[in-house]
Amino acid sequence: MRRFFFGLSFIGLAWLGGLTAFVAGLPGPDAAPAGESDGVVVYTGGGGARIAAAMTLFADGTGERLLISGVHPDTSKERLAALWNGAPDIFACCVDLGRKARTTEGNADEAAEWARAHDFRNVVLVTSDYHMPRAIAATKARLNDATVTPYVVASGYLNDKGWPVSAEAWRKIAGEFGKFILARVKALFSFLDF
Repeated sequence: MRRFFFGLSFIGLAWLGGLTAFVAGLPGPDAAPAGESDGVVVYTGGGGARIAAAMTLFADGTGERLLISGVHPDTSKERLAALWNGAPDIFACCVDLGRKARTTEGNADEAAEWARAHDFRNVVLVTSDYHMPRAIAATKARLNDATVTPYVVASGYLNDKGWPVSAEAWRKIAGEFGKFILARVKALFSFLDF
C-alpha cells in the first residue's frame, strides 16, 4: 500500500512539475506583424480575439490569403465580414472559411489541406498563448513540408508575468496541458495508427 501511495504521489508531483514548466514556457503575445508569408491561418475560439488578430495581420499585408479554420456551420461569411476592417473586395476574394474542423487536430488537417491547395510554403498560425504549443505541434506534424510561424494572441488567462490570473485560468490551462501531453504521446506512437 505504501508503494501505491508513493507511486501516486510521484505521478502527481511529476504532473504538477510538468504543468508548471508548461505554463512557464507559454509564449507571450506578439505585438509586431509576423513578416513575409504566403498565408495566414487562424484557429477559432477565444471569444473572437484570435480572428480579429488574424484579420488585422492579413489586412496589413501579411500573406496572400487568410483561412479561418473551425468556423461554426451557422456563422455566415457576412457575419465575419462585419469584423473585417480592410477593403471589402479583399475579404470577398481572399478569406476562406474552413467549416470541417471541430478539434485542434481537425484545424491542423484543414490548414494543411488549404496550404497545399494553394501551394503555400510559409504559413503564419494565429491562436491563443495557452493553445499555441499544441496547435503548432499538430500543424507542423501535418504540414512538415512548409514553415509554420506562430503568431500568439493574449487569452486573458495569463498576467504580465505569464502566470494564470485565477483558479479558473489554472483549470483551463491544466486541461490544455493534459491535451498537449496526449497529443505528444499520440504523435510519438503515430506509427501504430490508432
